[in-house]
Amino acid sequence: MPAGLLPIRQATLQDMSHVTSTTGDVTLGDGEILMGANSRVTIAGNFSGNLWVHSVTADVSGTTRARFLSPTYMPEGTRQAEGMQTWKFPAASNQGSLDFLTGSNSSCRLLGLQVVDMGDVLTKPAKVVLALGQSLMECSSVSLGVNRSFDYWPGARCLYLPGASYAGRGTTRAEPHAMHVPLQYQSIGQGVSPAAAFAQELLPFVPESHNLVIVAGAWSQTSLVGADGDWNPVATTADRAAYQNAVDLVTEGLANLPAGSEVIGALWAQGQGDYSATFDVDYPPAFAAMRNQMQVDLGTGTIQWLILGPPPDGVAIYQDLFRETQQNMDQDSGHALAQAGVHTISHPTGYIEDGTHVTAWGSRVMGRLAARRFIAEGYL
Repeated sequence: MPAGLLPIRQATLQDMSHVTSTTGDVTLGDGEILMGANSRVTIAGNFSGNLWVHSVTADVSGTTRARFLSPTYMPEGTRQAEGMQTWKFPAASNQGSLDFLTGSNSSCRLLGLQVVDMGDVLTKPAKVVLALGQSLMECSSVSLGVNRSFDYWPGARCLYLPGASYAGRGTTRAEPHAMHVPLQYQSIGQGVSPAAAFAQELLPFVPESHNLVIVAGAWSQTSLVGADGDWNPVATTADRAAYQNAVDLVTEGLANLPAGSEVIGALWAQGQGDYSATFDVDYPPAFAAMRNQMQVDLGTGTIQWLILGPPPDGVAIYQDLFRETQQNMDQDSGHALAQAGVHTISHPTGYIEDGTHVTAWGSRVMGRLAARRFIAEGYL
């Protein structure tokens, strides 16, 4: 739970002295509030600023919403997804109370409710990191098991630029949103992306004068190698959809960030979209061409690229060749395939979810390992 206008004990419902009234089927429990259909919980306060409301729920059936009262103020619609939600309200002043409501035929367990004033935060320039690749980064339907104890929004300065708009989580493509999983890439997110853990680990090292922003540019079931590669910058326009989407997303997103924001690095993780018997021959030059052209198209200059390697205990064909090739591409490998500016993070064993993908814990571990190397080598 991020710091905000409510004390943490109230925001996490360990202290409910701020709950002033309820309507409908509501039970105040131990660190949670059980809500049935057409129910309301009201908390007292004096809320002013550019207000984002962060809610944590479980066992959601139907819809929920947040609104301010005195005066009534609820520009955002209802949501259906459980877990962590962030409701973004335009600037307001002297809001006397905050409601959390369930719809008809709806119910949930409310586990936390915080109000964050984002006014000053949103004026800060950002250190921007791109999250690119395929399914091992997007985790739309893999790395399942979001856990609010580990996948939380670490603070107001930690944001991301969604890859798509999705009313169910209140995201708008390329507009800053709270950094908590599931992240919205091209598909509706369900799993834990390693980019979230990377951001959690890196945030304490980002100067207070700046925000940390992740760009959700990965796209599952895509490929890099070949004339029709989705990530191939010289493929035909119709074929290079993933590459062009990433470039457009970063460009749109930077326009939505304050002056002085800069791209400082990129994360890359992928499934088996490019597996082949000649992977070690075809993949390294394709990766080099992609990253070099992206740096040109974005005007970033040289940035650092962190490859989050595949799990060594994966059973997909050519898994060993895939893993070995990406390790050899590390700038410090001493191998002929080494590329300056590329850093490969080796995946530990024991986190396999299926033949190719890793568990939620595998994503968390890889994200944190990547951040630690980024910090240790001085790239922040």
